[in-house]
Amino acid sequence: MERWIISILFLFIYIKYGHTQGSAFRDIPNVSFTNSSIQFPTASPLSAKTNQYIRDQLVLLTERFQSITLHSTDRVMRQIYMQSLNTFIIEKRNLTELVMEMANYTNRAIMKKLEAIRTLVTITEQSYRRFAETDEKTRNATAQYMLQHGYLSSKDVLNVTINSTYENSSLTITTTEASISDDINKTVTNGTPIQSTTTNKNEATSTETSNEQENDEDVLKKKLFIQAKKHFGGAFVNITHSTVHVPTVIYSLNQEILLTANWSYNLNQAFIDNYNLDPELTWQYFCSQTGLYRVWPGHKWDYPEGDEEKLDLFDCRVQNWYIRATSSPRDVIILIDASGSMTGLKKSIAIQTVETILDTLSDDDFVQIIKFQENAEFVDDCFRHGLVQATVENRHKFRTSVNSRIVTENIANFSKALSMAFDLLDQARINISRTENARLICQCHYLTTDNQTEAQREAFCPSDSNGKKYSEGEPIFLDSTGCNKMIMIVTDGATEPALNVFQTRNWYPNNESTCHPIETRVFTYMIGRELGDPKHIEWMSCANKGYYAHVSTLEDIQENVEDYIPVTARPIAMYNDHVTVWSSVFLDVERTLPIKTYKWFPFKLSDLSMSMDEFKNRSKPVNLMISIAQPVLNPPQDKKDMTILLGAVGVDIPVKLLQEFSPKYRLGVHAYSFMINHNGYLMFHPDLRPVLGPYRKQNYHSIDLDMVEIPDNLMRFVHPLPPSKIQEIRKDMVLSNEDQKSARVKKHFDDMRRVEQVEQRYYYATLGDKESNPFSLGIAVRFPYGEFEIQTTEPETEKVQIALRFILQRNVRIADWIYCNSTAEDNIGDTEESFRRYLKEKIETKDIVSCPYKASKQLIYMMVEELYIMSKFENWTKTGITGFENPIPLDSSAHADFKEYQHENHLHWIFLATRSGITAYWQLYNFANEEHIRQFGDANPNSIEASYYERTINSTFMYGDDHISGDHHVYSLFYGISNVPVTNSQGNDASTTQTTATKSQMYLVITTAIWMNKTSYRPSKRTKGSGQNVPFGVFGVMLPYKIVRSRHFSNLCSKMDTGICYIIDENGYIMFISQPEGTDRTEDIGKFIGEFEGPLMHDLVAKKIFSEVKMVDFQGVCLQRKLRFEKSSGGLFRGILQTISIMIWNIINHIAMFLVRDITFWPQWTYAAKKANIGNKNLTVEEPPPKTHVRESLSNILLTHVDFRRPILDYKGHNITKDDDSIERVPESCIEQFNLYVSTWKGWQGPLPSTHNSITWEQVERENSVHGTISCTHVAKETSENLDDLYGNQSNGTNFSTTIPTTPPLPTAESFSYSISKIPKSNLMMIYVNHPKETSQLCPKLIIKRKPVEFSRDEWCTRLKTTPFRERPQKCYFVHDGENKTLFSKCSNAIRLTNHNLLINIIWIFILSFHYIRN
Repeated sequence: MERWIISILFLFIYIKYGHTQGSAFRDIPNVSFTNSSIQFPTASPLSAKTNQYIRDQLVLLTERFQSITLHSTDRVMRQIYMQSLNTFIIEKRNLTELVMEMANYTNRAIMKKLEAIRTLVTITEQSYRRFAETDEKTRNATAQYMLQHGYLSSKDVLNVTINSTYENSSLTITTTEASISDDINKTVTNGTPIQSTTTNKNEATSTETSNEQENDEDVLKKKLFIQAKKHFGGAFVNITHSTVHVPTVIYSLNQEILLTANWSYNLNQAFIDNYNLDPELTWQYFCSQTGLYRVWPGHKWDYPEGDEEKLDLFDCRVQNWYIRATSSPRDVIILIDASGSMTGLKKSIAIQTVETILDTLSDDDFVQIIKFQENAEFVDDCFRHGLVQATVENRHKFRTSVNSRIVTENIANFSKALSMAFDLLDQARINISRTENARLICQCHYLTTDNQTEAQREAFCPSDSNGKKYSEGEPIFLDSTGCNKMIMIVTDGATEPALNVFQTRNWYPNNESTCHPIETRVFTYMIGRELGDPKHIEWMSCANKGYYAHVSTLEDIQENVEDYIPVTARPIAMYNDHVTVWSSVFLDVERTLPIKTYKWFPFKLSDLSMSMDEFKNRSKPVNLMISIAQPVLNPPQDKKDMTILLGAVGVDIPVKLLQEFSPKYRLGVHAYSFMINHNGYLMFHPDLRPVLGPYRKQNYHSIDLDMVEIPDNLMRFVHPLPPSKIQEIRKDMVLSNEDQKSARVKKHFDDMRRVEQVEQRYYYATLGDKESNPFSLGIAVRFPYGEFEIQTTEPETEKVQIALRFILQRNVRIADWIYCNSTAEDNIGDTEESFRRYLKEKIETKDIVSCPYKASKQLIYMMVEELYIMSKFENWTKTGITGFENPIPLDSSAHADFKEYQHENHLHWIFLATRSGITAYWQLYNFANEEHIRQFGDANPNSIEASYYERTINSTFMYGDDHISGDHHVYSLFYGISNVPVTNSQGNDASTTQTTATKSQMYLVITTAIWMNKTSYRPSKRTKGSGQNVPFGVFGVMLPYKIVRSRHFSNLCSKMDTGICYIIDENGYIMFISQPEGTDRTEDIGKFIGEFEGPLMHDLVAKKIFSEVKMVDFQGVCLQRKLRFEKSSGGLFRGILQTISIMIWNIINHIAMFLVRDITFWPQWTYAAKKANIGNKNLTVEEPPPKTHVRESLSNILLTHVDFRRPILDYKGHNITKDDDSIERVPESCIEQFNLYVSTWKGWQGPLPSTHNSITWEQVERENSVHGTISCTHVAKETSENLDDLYGNQSNGTNFSTTIPTTPPLPTAESFSYSISKIPKSNLMMIYVNHPKETSQLCPKLIIKRKPVEFSRDEWCTRLKTTPFRERPQKCYFVHDGENKTLFSKCSNAIRLTNHNLLINIIWIFILSFHYIRN
């Protein structure tokens, strides 16, 4: 009975009060609800009166939008184009041949750079050989001379800026020092002439008497005459001299450096000669194995940003391009001793040594790290099977593990560790031999000589046809380079030589995983100041073609680690093969950064207190480069000179140069080119984004093709990415196949605020010899208009003169393209000046001799014709007549409309953007702000690449026949910035100061496309299979937004008692909004409608009015923020009370449910979980460590402070003046997911109602309008005292600490009706929502916000371990029989320990011990 009473009591409590805690009730685990939907009151549909009013508004809006489009002027522009139609040639082109032609041009340019590299290699090797032939006495004399006169040190030179232009870089101009009185061949005090190996007179000269130097290094302080050169990124350089950099850790005047500076000076003239032969060359350099770095053109050393103390950690010998040039790809196993003796400083040195080794690896290498004590185990739990590719992410993961997972204890068992290392290397070699891109199992084909027959080669190294292939469905392991094999041991000593391991695993080939004696090199690093007996450690290296080093301090690490590089270079030198290597893309500002410098600026929240314009201006110009390098070798010929690696030479190539061989003007609108390397990484692509504002991204060097070409069926990030056409294209390009494929992809634009899903066709071709350049070029084109090419006939001289006069006006902007000769244009200064020069040349000589390229000439001819059309249009705007050729007025009624329209002061600008890259602006209002049109031009510098241009072409093509004829218009917004003077009063003395304040002005931009067709006077109607309509340009007008709104749209939905009207564009951004009396919602213009009408946007997606496009950004940037608790006592007390109340209520709910379930039937819920097995009660699951950080998209933070919708900072109630110390200062790469929205709803496509047809607006409204009813549950209203912080956590207004959430308020359900109508002939829609403004503030919001992808541990590990398909480098040198015969330094004299020697040593030890005991 008592049980029943208690049950009824709890049931009464729940029925009485339980509904108020519905949200907590639903959080009970293992409970499923059979009927949990909330019943909303049904809203009544819109009344007939309201529907009629909305229809009237649609009619009115259509007329008003048509009235501000200058439609008659659009028509005249098309007529003027038609007058020149006979000069245009529209032809269908063979895109396969086009991409092959572009690849061929690109390959020619690359081969010219290879010739320059080979020249530098030859000059360097010859100079060194002449130096090597000199005797010791001559070298000492030369060093003494250099000590007195110095060299051009980039860190010590004194800049002297000049303004004159070097007319010929090969001429000897003003020297960098005063005239010298001593010749380098002068007689020294002992009477012996110096036999110099160079003519280095200018460099080895001082402006002062060397005998009077205050200190030795003052001899390096020389004058360097410099000037800014656009060709070198605007840097101040001297193109007649090279300068020398020496690492800080090396004394700048030691003899080795002085002699290297002397003999390498012969490169100076080689640099200049290369530049004269190929003016497209930029930076050229030579890195000596001694550490000397000679670079041309000469310049003052650029210290990394933030290096205020000028520590200069740069060392060319550990730069990625140098290491890759001087050794073949490597499989590296790092063994780190974790025994009990590796503590304190030893442990720190060992960890730093491992990190330094990791820094020398690249994406072409594979690596694994093993820590060993009595047993050996992987240092990282993620990488527990085989080797992993040495990507940036994987190396960072290894660094983290080495620093956190090394616990020293017990003793070190070298045999077990080495056995595990050899197991990994052997298995990796077997795995790679089974893949489709492995040529031979043993890789012996790289090492065979030409005098071997095919049969001899087959007998020596069997082909991979004899190997075991992967079966279908079997996972393929790409965990090896198939080249160098290295074991690197970091320890403080060894008690055993592990002889048996080396004998059985390395000294004799097994013809399966090895086919040469000693294929695996062993490098050992002895750690610690107290050097014990190093004989075992040293022997391991010397007996296995490696290298031994003693690292006693942290300062010794860099110098000792890099010494392994010459050892791995031995086979390359002995085969005397100069392998060409290419780097990934890098920013030119990183050219002189030390390898360990993190590539990010430190992030500061206070830096964002600026306008959007200022924020974007903080970003330095993005100049991407790639470098090409070759080793400089000295093959061993005798025992006298043991230097076999002299260094490496390299050349930087601007990526923009390679892009210009597949120029935008040849591809057309929406088309683009891209290039990838053998790893599938992008060299260039329009969506490769290396920076975010002023912040350089971490992983932009390794962005893959399938990270920017996103298939339209990819709904969220998964790893590995599902198979797609893009991956097929990528694999073909990696394998250098030539083909074409189609794929449907998602393309974003307008700062990733807009998206479109399109079908593209991809054409791709290889650049030629894989050994010379491992690149493939591709182009992406939209059909059908993308397959057509527009050319024009050669213009008459009179047209050229008119074009030249027209371009001299200031309202013409030319795309920043390279038209013919990049160097010529560089000397002139900008593209407009170079274009004017070509026009003058055409007028004077009837030809453009200085432009040898047919495609470039055709571009210039097209520009002349379009400038001629623009001049005719300008004449028409003034007189109604296009020119002397057509004296009859053209469309007088249109001219009258234009003049009437011009008198209204709200028409500020009209413009025409053409496919040849020209944009012309006409000012129609005397007081229009010219600075704003300049800003519009700066934001859209290249016409066919501008966002408004692409949107307009896409919209007019998508919406059908009438719109292709010119009836369809696209509406967008632009914000101009003005600096307005402000007078501030100072104190009581009435003094004032003048300052400036930044204000913005909003413009409405209306554009329409000009389509042409050669076959008819008017553009033909598009039919299935027809694609002859070709876009020629975009015509637009700019109107001041406030004036347009006040004159035409101020009474939008003004007669409605309730409700709000919006006018939005095709991506859901607000263009106009009804503003009842007393309200001003101007700040909401440009925002996403989901921020105010979340339920409405969801319903529009459900009705397919809008599509929700799920985006994945692989180039995201995130910050880590520490989770903190509320510090204030009041907040803590409130949080405790809230927690206790929630706990009590949940307990009551659980008890009530439990009793009711056991006693009576309750159909509203059922338990999904059964009682736990009694045997599992004692099982304990290890809880994951508490989360200490949360990741947030940097883009979200920027949108919180720097409003991308308008240029003026939107503080959003925040007044942040100092950094938030919970935010980590170093950003990190991340993958972000977010949703974008696009409408492809066409609505009414027929003609509009008029007196010439029987169509009514009721018919239009039926096809053009959709009605619906939606419901929402009100949420808590945000107040200024309780704002969301940057990361979506609640803040108390005084700090950004995480607080305990409050109990949610009672939900309130509401239902309301809406109507959406497509505004004909435009990209706009009108929405009427029948609710008060307060409802939109209370309903849930739909905000476009990025969400970083969070990985589980297993998912993250899988992603890191997975190696995408890649093509291994074509050449590999890792062994040479001559290494056993040539004397090398340090390890060359080591005697291999054998069992016989071991026995003798044991006997001797026994005899000596017996003798010692006896005595």
